[in-house]
Amino acid sequence: MIKSFILKTSIFLFFFFFSNKIFSQHTDLVDDSQTQILADTTKNYLIPDATHKGMRWTKSHNKWFTTKLGFAPILDYNLNIQDEDSKNQVGSQESRFDIRSARVMLSGKINFKNPWKYLISVEYKGFDRAEDDPNFGITDLKFVIPLSENSDITVGKIKETFVYEMVGDAANLPHFERLLSPFFNSRNIGIIYHHFFMNNRLTAAAGVFKDFIGDDKSFSSSNTTFTARITGLPKWQNEGKEFMHMGVGVRYVDSKNDIVRLKGKNESNITTSYVDTGDMDASHQLNLSMEQLWSLDNFSVLMEYVHNWTATKDFGMEQFSGYYVTGSYVLSGEQRPYDQKAAYARRIKPTEKYGAWEIFVRVGENDLETKEVHGGINNRYSFGLNWWATQYWKAGLVYGISNLEKDGITGITNSLQFRIQWIY
Repeated sequence: MIKSFILKTSIFLFFFFFSNKIFSQHTDLVDDSQTQILADTTKNYLIPDATHKGMRWTKSHNKWFTTKLGFAPILDYNLNIQDEDSKNQVGSQESRFDIRSARVMLSGKINFKNPWKYLISVEYKGFDRAEDDPNFGITDLKFVIPLSENSDITVGKIKETFVYEMVGDAANLPHFERLLSPFFNSRNIGIIYHHFFMNNRLTAAAGVFKDFIGDDKSFSSSNTTFTARITGLPKWQNEGKEFMHMGVGVRYVDSKNDIVRLKGKNESNITTSYVDTGDMDASHQLNLSMEQLWSLDNFSVLMEYVHNWTATKDFGMEQFSGYYVTGSYVLSGEQRPYDQKAAYARRIKPTEKYGAWEIFVRVGENDLETKEVHGGINNRYSFGLNWWATQYWKAGLVYGISNLEKDGITGITNSLQFRIQWIY
């Protein structure tokens, strides 16, 4: 199995090692006015990459619309080492290779008088596909419709406007996996209104979503989700080399069939759920999030906290929470450029031939334990190294320790994860 994986990976890498220029690096739509986040195709790197000429077939345009194909394969190896208490809590966790994601994207513009943007992506597995979902499915189906110079609406199957690590490009964060997954849903069917103030230093977004696709209920009777997120840049100096981002979000979710369930894995795609409330008989849940990102040249600290109130019918209002703090230092001096339209920092763009090296540490916790609901408390500690080899290729290694307090015992899991990704 390992030999087969190595052979397939080697063929994959060889196929894409054409030259040393790249021109795309994101898994979501990018506003062309945010030039600081666009790929610099003049750079040369030790690791070659796809050329503009070689990938010309991925682009087309005519008077009605433009198209561009994108690709996002992410490959992992996960090693999990547990003590006996951990195995008694969550069962024996396997160690293996994993195709974390394999996404094909089609994006571009529809050339109305004020052009619309669109993104369609189909994905194998993916970051948030449930265990009983098909392996292949549509991840994104979104249209961005401009209303004015400072506002637009987005419709389709889209990300909700809640939690920084969900709103952003997950593959380009310092850490590998999202921690706050018990408190968000990555995609939903709905509509979002965005407005930008003060030369894009203040943003506001609000959305309403109806989870009716694949449901026996009608559109009107399906459960409804409301989300909102407001962000600001109280500090913005040296053309964005030094900044402070702050944000607050809310998310209200009707229960589906009078059931609310919060659960989260151990920052790995292949583990079972470490924290899990089980099915709670409840009418709705309300979530409040707070986020802050400090960036001082090549050093940054990202912090988030989410508090959840679930209105159970048996125990009244139950409260749960989660948080993390991630510190990042880029040894080669680069930083993540901030996207003022999306209101988050994008990927590192290496400036030197040997790429950019980043070290990061992370501490976090998901607390789904109350007097009546025993979902567990998972404390996570991680240390990692990322190599941004080109403006497209990235490889990383992270070591993590999990202390899970559940069932009256504390189980310990040591994990090691290797990742390689190519975002075009």
